[in-house]
Amino acid sequence: MNTQQNVIPLQIACPREDGSHSSESLSVALRKGKMLRLRRGVYVPTEAWMKSFPSDRYRLAIAAESLQNPNAVFCRESALSIHDIPLLAVPAQVHLRVRNRGSVRTRPQISMTGSLSAAEFLRRAQQVAALERSQGSSRMLRGFATVRHLDSRGTFGCEQQRLIIPAAGTQQDRDLRRLVYVEPLEGSLIDSAPRLPFAGAIVALDAALRGGSCRPPVDPAHLGEMAQEQLNSQRKLRRFEDLLDFASPLSESPGESLARVRFHELGFAPPQLQVLVHVDGSTYRLDFCWEEVGVVIEFDGWLKYRQESSTPDALFRQEKIREDAIRSTGRTVVRLYWEDLMEPGRRRLVRLLTRAGVPRIA
Repeated sequence: MNTQQNVIPLQIACPREDGSHSSESLSVALRKGKMLRLRRGVYVPTEAWMKSFPSDRYRLAIAAESLQNPNAVFCRESALSIHDIPLLAVPAQVHLRVRNRGSVRTRPQISMTGSLSAAEFLRRAQQVAALERSQGSSRMLRGFATVRHLDSRGTFGCEQQRLIIPAAGTQQDRDLRRLVYVEPLEGSLIDSAPRLPFAGAIVALDAALRGGSCRPPVDPAHLGEMAQEQLNSQRKLRRFEDLLDFASPLSESPGESLARVRFHELGFAPPQLQVLVHVDGSTYRLDFCWEEVGVVIEFDGWLKYRQESSTPDALFRQEKIREDAIRSTGRTVVRLYWEDLMEPGRRRLVRLLTRAGVPRIA
């Protein structure tokens, strides 16, 4: 396979034409705080690692694993990440598929800072301007272990996909790519969803059912048939079927998927999704609606206010016009934020929904 190491921000220790070895200079850069070691012989610039989002650091770890082991076949949450399926929580491990029982093992993350403590490494990185004073924490230097899982029957298959890593710490186009071996999306969903918490499984399944810009929607009927063939545990099969029954392609973002889960967990009636409302020649699509009580819930993930195409003031104005138009129909509009969905106990969310009159299920 073409390693394509020139398009990802990783460096591999290898011999040079002059007879020296790049591992020497990479080790020196590590001791200075300029580089971090993700896998044996695979390094990443400290600044690129620290400025990346957690999900992108996970993808860098996957890329490092594939550089060290070009024939690695990624599975479970690692495969979902490669297929660009959103994960509610960043996994703690990189997952590989193996056919030999003797290859099943968990390999811990090697020290990313070599012989240096995390605190000393961060101090040196700041000295050489690889980090600013306020950047970085020892928690970001824990890395990701590697777990090898058995598939002796060859149930889940294998294909090549491009692992896409956004530019470090930005919202730019995803132009850092590497070909890797991975299990197909359907098999990865079937294997992963029953093991994930309910909310995380629904976020992943909703995304798969609605498809993406470079990924067609997954057919739920076909997915259910595959699950019956591939899951050898009735408990896992029942759980997967329950998850698939709850999942919906109409949830347009991880936040909307998580909101549906929270409504369900708190005992509120399920909403109608993506209802169209026509007001004065304009059409508005509602995130969540309970038509019987005239309540509309809009999820605001804040991301749209960072878009480059419009200023925050213009976006706020558009949202105000939209909200006023919906209210003019006699509906009550309530806004939810990530903080409401993640708050322990969800007390504010319960108050908002109850005050608006969202019905509860007995």
